[in-house]
Amino acid sequence: MICVQSHNSTVLKRCILLGITLLILWSSLHAQQIELLARPYHCNLKKGKVKDFLEEINNKSGIIIEYASSSLELEKIIELDGNETSLGAVLQKVLHSQRVKLQKLNNKIILVPATSVINTDAFVPSYTFYGFVKDEFGKEPLIDATIQEKQSRRGILTNSHGFFSLTLSEGTHQVEISYSGYFRKLIDIYLHSNKRFDIELSARKEIQEEVIVVSGNGLKRNGSDKISTDEEGEINYFMGENDPIRSAYLLPGVKNITESFSNMLVRGGSTDENLFLLDGNPVYNPTHMLGSLSIVNQTSVKSMRLFKNDFPAKYGGALSSVIDVYTKDGNMEHWQGEANAGLLAGSFTLEGPIVKNKTATMVSFRHSWPVSGLKIFQKNIDPDFYDLHLKLTHLLDKNDKLMINFYTGRDRIKQTQDNADNLHRWGNIVASAGWNRVIGAKSYVNTSVNMSHYDNLGGFQYTLYDQNNVPIQTKSLGTFASIVKYNARSTAEITITNKTKLNIGVEFARTIIKPFDTKLSSQLEENTSNFKSFDPLPFNELSGYAESELRLTKKLFIRPGLRFTDYHFSNYNFVGFEPRFFISYRTGHSQQVYFSVNRMTQYLHLVTSPYLGVNSDLWVPSTKILKPEQSESYNLGYSMITKNGFRLSADGYWRQLKNVTNYTEGKSYFINETNWQKNIETGKGWSYGIEWIVQKNAKKISVHAAYTLSWSWRQFYDINNGEKFPFKYDRRHNINAGFVYHPNKWLNFSALWSFATGDAFSLPDYIYPDYDNAQQIINPDDLLKNYRFIYHYSLVNQYRTSPYQRLDFAITYHTPKQKKIRSIITAGVYNVYGSPDQYAYDLRGSLNDKSIIIEQRNKLFDLTPYLSYTLKF
Repeated sequence: MICVQSHNSTVLKRCILLGITLLILWSSLHAQQIELLARPYHCNLKKGKVKDFLEEINNKSGIIIEYASSSLELEKIIELDGNETSLGAVLQKVLHSQRVKLQKLNNKIILVPATSVINTDAFVPSYTFYGFVKDEFGKEPLIDATIQEKQSRRGILTNSHGFFSLTLSEGTHQVEISYSGYFRKLIDIYLHSNKRFDIELSARKEIQEEVIVVSGNGLKRNGSDKISTDEEGEINYFMGENDPIRSAYLLPGVKNITESFSNMLVRGGSTDENLFLLDGNPVYNPTHMLGSLSIVNQTSVKSMRLFKNDFPAKYGGALSSVIDVYTKDGNMEHWQGEANAGLLAGSFTLEGPIVKNKTATMVSFRHSWPVSGLKIFQKNIDPDFYDLHLKLTHLLDKNDKLMINFYTGRDRIKQTQDNADNLHRWGNIVASAGWNRVIGAKSYVNTSVNMSHYDNLGGFQYTLYDQNNVPIQTKSLGTFASIVKYNARSTAEITITNKTKLNIGVEFARTIIKPFDTKLSSQLEENTSNFKSFDPLPFNELSGYAESELRLTKKLFIRPGLRFTDYHFSNYNFVGFEPRFFISYRTGHSQQVYFSVNRMTQYLHLVTSPYLGVNSDLWVPSTKILKPEQSESYNLGYSMITKNGFRLSADGYWRQLKNVTNYTEGKSYFINETNWQKNIETGKGWSYGIEWIVQKNAKKISVHAAYTLSWSWRQFYDINNGEKFPFKYDRRHNINAGFVYHPNKWLNFSALWSFATGDAFSLPDYIYPDYDNAQQIINPDDLLKNYRFIYHYSLVNQYRTSPYQRLDFAITYHTPKQKKIRSIITAGVYNVYGSPDQYAYDLRGSLNDKSIIIEQRNKLFDLTPYLSYTLKF
């Protein structure tokens, strides 16, 4: 109905009255239809044909159902379960999967032919079946467990705390609950109101199919990769340490480097563009040993996901990737533990109930050996690190849970090479208190307060020698900085229907950065009180997000979202809007395509001095001069599972980066607190590529192969004459291939081969002698020993290093899982080829000979055999 606006108020009133009348009439008819279906009715026929049920309803219910015989499958056999107490409940079973629609006329129900299957759920009231899925042995919540109603195939996944909410029609349902590595469970439920049911699953003692990096077979709800935390590790080992983060390095688009603290680059981004979350709390440096080993202890991890294809709206503050790690709550029923001794360190994990089924704790500790076995094979490196992780979980009641997390870890590592020493010292302290609450049958709220502190000290010491190789002077250059973040966050997940879910959240954060003046001295400085501090650089950030998960059809899922941020530093304010969108569509039973668009904003910049060696990183905030880093990314993907069990996926991506940072030409560190912004230059970048991954996980043999073809560029106004140039780590081709062979249930052999084409680097176009009139050097022939060369660069990163490759091999033996006390023994060789992991090039020349290029092949770890023993009890 269209009402035309008129100056006559009478016409307007009549339009409003007519609209209200039609609304009341429609509501009345709809209510009558609902009332008709809600009439009490008990069917005497328990099993029979559709036509038999319709005939009995016409004869005994007092309601007439009219239909055309050609519009129904009248010979279809129907069986009732005896719990049907209304006409609607009976018709829900009788008309299931029929292509008709229902109309009501007077006291009749008319079944009209339709092109689509009738929605019989509307015939009866709907109620919500909700609760938690847990491990039977320790009551640990299981993340991403599947809950599915057998007949309708409607299902849902548990959230990051094991909670689920599934709405079903009134009546009896058979529900299947499944989780990787656990026995499936079938339960029968009868719904006549909202019902809570906490489900416990039993773990398999011997897992038939072991997975390295897996994705669910269902329609994708995001583009993340689930990283396995399998206890045998298979190809996750680093010198005897089972490190699940190393599985992320096997994924396409992820590069493993040794020249920065995090050791990871994703899709052409820098190391600072990755966000590492430990139980929702950011960790600024999640590694030990210069990025070679992560802080994650396999035995304390419950789940781990890597986001690089798309980013749900709850994630912010990083441009390239998010690694989201959740740790175990602690065993609520039994004490259990694990101890490990390897080449690098010793560790233990212990978890159990303080009050059974009420309060549990989990503690994990690792420390490098005072005399490291690594020194046998690596003379020039001396690592010293530890980490401690403590978690306390308390159940207030069935709806409320409190959690306290604490992590601390520190590293000190000294490298000696030629005439120089590098000192690296850093540490993290992370703490949080969280409250999880179930509100009704469809809402789950998580509230937490968090703190994350990181400090970093880097030093470089070198010695000058005279012509007789006698030391004449020793100098040291050192930096120190720290950053701490406090935040309070509350998020909610609201299941509106089985097809619609709403995610919302809000967070306030305050970050304080303390840069210190670069210190020049004769010795390496480790006393941080001797560094002169700049004024702190604090900033505040308020953020919020809203996101919908919409299952439009059985084949189509979309997830639109929006993140909002309000940033304040000094007198600078920035308001950012970050739209997110993800869509997946099933093209066949085991095939689907997906697409995502993401805008990300990052307010922290990481600048690294190229002259202080590894780990000379300094965080700085966004300012009016240093604008926030931003990115826009697009991802198109395809995945399938073949009949013989191969998992294949391919992704193409394009990313645009804005306000990426670099030290201004000729600058390498902070000079003083008044001009530090002038030492940093912002520019832009972009990257694009194609990624493939193939996996097959079988009882005897598992294979994993990943390939990346990519390009990554940077552009700065004052660098390379303003022209674009390749990003330093623009490795065109990357290959990771893993192989695992299980000759029996107790033994496996694994090998991992990695290959990457070379990095980009610069060399001067030509050199010329520096004639210094002040020193009366006007002709090299006068005093050859005093002149020096000037190197002239006209291009940046115009050359390529040699390619990289590495081969690792391991053998793992474990006793049967049925035993209460079990052992795992792993022996292997890291870097079988002894391949370098970093190339450095220099141009050496003289007046009499041609210049030559000198290649230095550096490796943090040479060929290194290792042995580790793990005891589980």
